[in-house]
Amino acid sequence: MPSAPGSTDPPQLQDSTKVPLGIASVFQSFRRLNRGSSNSLPATPAAPSSNGNRSSLYGEYFNEEAVTSGQILVDKLRANNSLNDRISAAEALRTIVADYPVSTVTEIWTNAQDLTNEENPPEARQAAFKLLTACIKQYEPSSLDRIKLYRTVALHSCPEDFFHQLQALIALTNGGRDLSTFQREIGGLLSRWLRTWFKESTIIRQTRKRDRTTSENITIEEFCLKELFQFTTDIIKFNFKSFEEREVNQLLTDVLSICKKTTSKKDIECSIAFIETLITYGYVPRPALTPCIEVLCGAYATLRDLTDATWNAVSNLCKSYMAHNSILVLREILEAPAKSPVSNNTNTLRGAVWFLEKLLIANEKDGLPSVQFTVVMSAFQSALSADSIRLELEISRAIAAILSSKDVVTEIAFDEWPVPLSILVHCSSRATGMTHGPMREGLEFGDTPYPYENDGVSIAISQALIQIITLLEAACLNPEFEQTEEVMGFFIRVHSHLPNPAAEMVISYYATEHLCYPSCAEWLDNCRQLLEVFFRTRTRPPSMRISILHLIKDVYETVRDVCEDELLHTLVISVFEDFQNEKDLKVLEALIKIVVDISGDTSMELFKILLALLIEYIGLDGGLPDLPPQGSGASTKSSIIPTSKPSSSQQGSQTNIVTRGLVRIFIKNMNTNAAKSVLVYEQLVRISGSADLGPNARLTAMRLLFRLRADSEHAIFIVEQPESDHLASVLHRVAKVADETASITSKGDEESSSSSRSNRSNSVSQTSLPFRNSSRSAIEKYIPPKRLPPIWSYPETKALPGKPMHLASPVLVTFYDPPSDFPKREGPSLDPRLCIRMSIWMEKVIPIIQQGCDWEIYSYVLVHLSSQLSNKTAFRNCKAHINMLRSYVCDQLHTNRIPSTDLPPEVKKADIAVVLINLLTTLISYKHHFAKNETEGIVKAFQLGLHSWQRTAKPCIHALSICCYELPGSTSKFLPGILTKLSQIITSSAVSVHILEFLSALAKLPKLYSNFTEPDFRNIFGIAFRYIQHTKETTAQQQLIKATFASRSSQGQANPADLNPQTEQPDLPQYVLTLAYNVLTTWFLSLRLSERPKYVSWITRGLVLHDQSNTVDEQSQACIDMLQRFTFSDIDLKSPSKIDPQTSGIVTKNWLHGSSILSIQTAPDSGISRVVVRRASGTSYYTLKPESRDLHSMLQSKWVNIPEDVESLADAATSVEQKQDRVLPSHFLLQIAGGLGPPETRPILLPEDEKTIRALDVFDRIPVVDFHKIGVVYVGAGQTEEKDILSNAMGSPDYTDFIDGLGDLITLKGTDINTGGLDHENNLDGEFAFFWSDRITQIIFHITTMMPMMDGDPQCTMKKRHIGNDFVNIVFNNSGLPWRFGTIPSQFNFVSIIITPEARSGFVSSRLATRGSEDRTFYRVQMVCKEGFSEISPAQEPKIVSDASLPAFVRNLALNASVYSHVYNEGGGEHISNWRHRLRSITKLRERISVMSPGLSGNGGPIGGSGGTTSPGQNSTAPGSRRVSTMSAQTSASDHSYRNSAQVNGDADQSETEDLLMSLDFSRFT
Repeated sequence: MPSAPGSTDPPQLQDSTKVPLGIASVFQSFRRLNRGSSNSLPATPAAPSSNGNRSSLYGEYFNEEAVTSGQILVDKLRANNSLNDRISAAEALRTIVADYPVSTVTEIWTNAQDLTNEENPPEARQAAFKLLTACIKQYEPSSLDRIKLYRTVALHSCPEDFFHQLQALIALTNGGRDLSTFQREIGGLLSRWLRTWFKESTIIRQTRKRDRTTSENITIEEFCLKELFQFTTDIIKFNFKSFEEREVNQLLTDVLSICKKTTSKKDIECSIAFIETLITYGYVPRPALTPCIEVLCGAYATLRDLTDATWNAVSNLCKSYMAHNSILVLREILEAPAKSPVSNNTNTLRGAVWFLEKLLIANEKDGLPSVQFTVVMSAFQSALSADSIRLELEISRAIAAILSSKDVVTEIAFDEWPVPLSILVHCSSRATGMTHGPMREGLEFGDTPYPYENDGVSIAISQALIQIITLLEAACLNPEFEQTEEVMGFFIRVHSHLPNPAAEMVISYYATEHLCYPSCAEWLDNCRQLLEVFFRTRTRPPSMRISILHLIKDVYETVRDVCEDELLHTLVISVFEDFQNEKDLKVLEALIKIVVDISGDTSMELFKILLALLIEYIGLDGGLPDLPPQGSGASTKSSIIPTSKPSSSQQGSQTNIVTRGLVRIFIKNMNTNAAKSVLVYEQLVRISGSADLGPNARLTAMRLLFRLRADSEHAIFIVEQPESDHLASVLHRVAKVADETASITSKGDEESSSSSRSNRSNSVSQTSLPFRNSSRSAIEKYIPPKRLPPIWSYPETKALPGKPMHLASPVLVTFYDPPSDFPKREGPSLDPRLCIRMSIWMEKVIPIIQQGCDWEIYSYVLVHLSSQLSNKTAFRNCKAHINMLRSYVCDQLHTNRIPSTDLPPEVKKADIAVVLINLLTTLISYKHHFAKNETEGIVKAFQLGLHSWQRTAKPCIHALSICCYELPGSTSKFLPGILTKLSQIITSSAVSVHILEFLSALAKLPKLYSNFTEPDFRNIFGIAFRYIQHTKETTAQQQLIKATFASRSSQGQANPADLNPQTEQPDLPQYVLTLAYNVLTTWFLSLRLSERPKYVSWITRGLVLHDQSNTVDEQSQACIDMLQRFTFSDIDLKSPSKIDPQTSGIVTKNWLHGSSILSIQTAPDSGISRVVVRRASGTSYYTLKPESRDLHSMLQSKWVNIPEDVESLADAATSVEQKQDRVLPSHFLLQIAGGLGPPETRPILLPEDEKTIRALDVFDRIPVVDFHKIGVVYVGAGQTEEKDILSNAMGSPDYTDFIDGLGDLITLKGTDINTGGLDHENNLDGEFAFFWSDRITQIIFHITTMMPMMDGDPQCTMKKRHIGNDFVNIVFNNSGLPWRFGTIPSQFNFVSIIITPEARSGFVSSRLATRGSEDRTFYRVQMVCKEGFSEISPAQEPKIVSDASLPAFVRNLALNASVYSHVYNEGGGEHISNWRHRLRSITKLRERISVMSPGLSGNGGPIGGSGGTTSPGQNSTAPGSRRVSTMSAQTSASDHSYRNSAQVNGDADQSETEDLLMSLDFSRFT
């Protein structure tokens, strides 16, 4: 609070308790602070502030005797005394003057008056004024004395004495209460003193500021000014009416001038106190009203702790009769900036804003006047011309406070809202970009619209705006609020400060009020406005921005059928004006979705523009149309140039999102618009081949491109699964395999080490480039970066962003130009703008295959390319590209130069070679594109792959199997070398099955081996012998291990580690053994008849010496029996009709002779006989007739064939019987077998009983050849259910051609062929069937389309009873869908061979297809097996086969699969062939005869040899016996000689072995 009138305490000492009170202390302080200053005052005793302190002060300086000596002091005060005495007397008298009478007081001042003269020293003057002050307090001066004393004080002009002058004047006026006699003069005096002392204070302050010194205490000048202000205020308070208005105006003007000029808060406080006193106890003159209010406004804005005081002053002013004028002044203050260009005091304007706000909110309360809302807002709007950010902050806060008052808001008229809202919009521009960032990210590269001197003020404006927005938002939720439209417009204009809820309210308002729809005249502008203020403000939540896109999308769908294209283009392009700067992934996806959704129905012009935007966003240049110029509703290209680049990972995600959008656009348009689809396809091809893009985007494009297929009519469709699981597993890209191999370390085999060396060399060469000057140790310490997790794995669950339609496109086909084809063809050329050019796709793929690239991309191409190339129809115009691809692949396989890429540790170059071999196998189907030397290069690549890497042997064997059918000429040239390579790799168990299957298939293609020489055949036989030997040795070892383990288990000494786990399935060795014997048999029968005898000894030797004992097992016995049957005869004799044993006159005898049963049926008198030789490998029938009837001439009889007619034989018997001439069957036996000889060589006569007849009948029912029944199922277009599939009564023409090639058509009814269960009596299973056979095998095909549909059998159970019991089914899948194993469920369906046209066709197209003589249809053949099956077929992975080779290839696959299925069905046990069954029957018959007639069993040796015959089921190999011989796989013609016999342990063993060989080798004596 200000000090009281007359107080001498400076403000900094008022609260102190450690210093004395009074003037003395003040001047002591002055002396301390101003020591050495010319304005400093000497220390003087403290003067009493009132009479109440007289006693205490008196006791302090004088004793009691001083009272009696007062007169002496008065006398000393006279002028005739010395100056020092007078000063001393004055000092002493001022403390005791109260005790003197009035007359004496007058005398005292009279004596001391001259001391105030200016020529006296300061001490004298000040002592005189102190004495004067004391005297005035002690008596009431007369009017004359008052005027004299006043003038003494007023006319004194020494500044050093001012404080004491002022104290004397305060005492004279009684603290400002009494101005009598000089009231007309004091006003001017106070004004002069105020100006003077403010000037002195200003000088002091400037000096202090210049010297940069600060002090907590005030100077004497400042203290005097403060005391003068207080005195002036008191005078106005008590004597306002004594002054004229002119004087008050002058005084107020001086105070206001000081207030405007001062830099001291104390001066302003004193000025405010004066003005408040003047308003309270008087009035402000009208001329001074404006500056007075300006000062009050400025004081409010400058000193916040004076707000109450300034408001009190203004409120009192407004409560007075000057209220109206005061409001006008406040309004004029705010309107001044708009009227005058000169600068205005911002603080004054801010204060005026605040006062008007208070008056408006008061709303006539507490006696305040009424203020109109429009007046205040108009004044605020005018004040904005001052261009002051702080003023705008106050205005914003004022409006916020006003709108917070419900009373004020309810009285605001509808038409009064625009002004305050426009004011807020103006204010918001100050803070735009300071709290929310720039409106667009691109703005940060330019200048901000306003230079902000205080970021805090800008933030405060934003906070005020947010407060206002919150209030308005709440108001808009009130249904009775009618200004919603105006508020929403305001929200749009201050959008950068809108909180998210308010922004969402605006968007919702636009949607619900349909402001963006054509029902609103400005709908297009409104759409643009929403996009501009909310969507492009990227600080908004993605959900909000996406909601705007949804709104625009809905608008587009509403207006697309009613608006012109130009408006639609404008609307869509406005969405994408700033598309290139979009970084938010969710918003980017929403933008792409809009393009996808509208791509189908938009115009081509707009489609190209949008496509250009997407491609430019990705970063590809060229190949796109320019954007329309400015003014056409679309942005220019310059407006979409990105201003900043995101991080690589984020950029990769963004690019991938756009690429996925392109894929979706293609899928959406491929069935409706060929031109759009082609444009997108070409851009996807560019993306897939761009090395500048990340792998994710490239893979996204490749996922679609690799799934493109063409049907038989060249229409494009998309497959969901490319069926590349095998190749994915080879490269460890299968999901499970990828997880398991994550920690695999490379092993030290040859191929892995070479791959590792290559990888290491590449890594070092790449990483050491920046460190060429580094030491070797530094390079060796380089640690390769950690490999990132794989991007893709197979199968891909969501490879495509949308599910494609199963049907082929009705508008999109592959490109073809017949005139440019080679050879040139006739036909119209297609428009490349409307066709898919697979050639440009191949142009991107081929360099990847040739050079390699990033492993993620390279592996994806390797895995998926082969599957796509199998759709040969799709690449009809890519002959040059296919040839180039073949060239690169062959070159890599020929030279073993796989592209150097950064392979993961689990992948080796051998794995890549496997994939390349698979790719080259697929390229075989393009054989018509290649010259002969090029096809020979393909076969050569496969031949080299047999031994280049261990892992490539199996796929190369499979490929060579295809070459045998598709490239017979080129394959034949390399067959000798291929056989040599195969003989070198037979030690690998992984390829045993595949080598034997290859040899088995090759044997059925005589044109390929027509030029074989003896070494070639011996190679084949040697391979078979080696596998027979290896399999039997392995089986014996496993049996020994199991026996040992079982014996130890019984004794409690077994160790599980002793039982080695089997590396192969138990059925696989048996299958290998069966195949090996089949190879021996098949290839022996393939020899020319004249060539067979010279191989008998060699084959016999191989069959005997593979064993470890001197006995021959059943399989070898059966094989040797086959040699005996076919070495000198190639006639496949047909069984004659049976002769009834009860026929009269026919005599039948049966003998066991060696390993055969000899039966002779004779007409006794004529001698005509039928000789039946039953052997393991078959039954031979001969009819004999003697040349002479003379018995003696019978010894020289000649055997001739006679008609095989049972009736003629019976007739002969009857006619001979009448003539009593008889020749019995024994006669012929004696002639054939000879007469006397050792017992062991004699035939054994079988008893003529029912057991013998029954045994022979059972034997005759055992088939001579192996029999297989194979099911054939046709699947029509779109069929997936068993009932529909089995109901097919016919198939497509190519299916008919296929089954025609499987075998011969036979009539079922009455046939004696084994039909595998098909009815051959009543045609219940159809009239016809297809049958195939060779010398050792028969196959009957159960073809469902040839079986009739039975009434009352809708589930086709009659068909399924055959198909369901067939181990192997051939499925001709023309459905266009993947075949699911188990579609026709059955317990016994082990294998399905799926035949799928490489180009699928519908029902109509498959029947209307026409092909030229040179056209070839290709099929995709794959074997699908029951779980648990081994890989036994070249079609385990899909193979492409031509229609010409399809029946033979598939038949061979089915045959081998059926053989394996029989082995599998026996649980891995020993497979017993029909030949072995027949051999066992003969052996069993011999054993029975031996029991009945022990003396007649002399020839019980093996096939007429000495020694016992192996009993059925007995293991012919004794574990632990000595090795007889080792058969090398590589043989030569010198093996013909017995001199190169295998070494035996001991002469006795060797002799015994040689005896056995000689007894078996019938070629020696034939």
